[in-house]
Amino acid sequence: INERIPFNTWKEWSYATDENGQSYYWEKWERITGDELGQGLRLAMRKKKQVPSREGCDDAILVAVGDHFNYIVGRQFLDLHTRYGDVSSNTVELVDLAIQNGDRDTAISYLSLAGGHGTISSGWKIDCALQPWQHGKSVFDCLQCNTCNEEVKVIGSSNVGCISWEVLIGNDSWDVYECSLSREKLQQLFLSRKMSRL
Repeated sequence: INERIPFNTWKEWSYATDENGQSYYWEKWERITGDELGQGLRLAMRKKKQVPSREGCDDAILVAVGDHFNYIVGRQFLDLHTRYGDVSSNTVELVDLAIQNGDRDTAISYLSLAGGHGTISSGWKIDCALQPWQHGKSVFDCLQCNTCNEEVKVIGSSNVGCISWEVLIGNDSWDVYECSLSREKLQQLFLSRKMSRL
């Protein structure tokens, strides 16, 4: 099939193919309004591991491009995640086994993945999430896990690249992997969530 696809739409084909050389699946991607064609804001952060890990979320990622952000918060294991490891070969089997044994806490801990999308111009509000009750909330509320401090602070030298910066969201520390803004502009961007009229 010869398709004429505009530059803002593209297809991604699976590497795996069948016996006829056809890809098993393909995905059609499309640029959305507000991404600034990748030339504006680019931000990627990952929550630092706690040592020793406290109860709650151990891993989280926040990525922003243009006016859009996505976040994911890892499963909240409650030191129960090894209970069925020897008799289950995947997460679905583990959850099913936990439910069959009346072990609701283990099942919930494996289903506790959180993630969603939102826009920065809305004051960092979530507009689509795995858990519908998160819609309309600040992404920073979802990323704080067990902390109750709403402060977001960027620390690190302005003279060194973003890889040396750290972002404090409440009491949690985050590594900055990529940022197209200066440290000062990033701090202003985080502060903008309090100034939103939405």
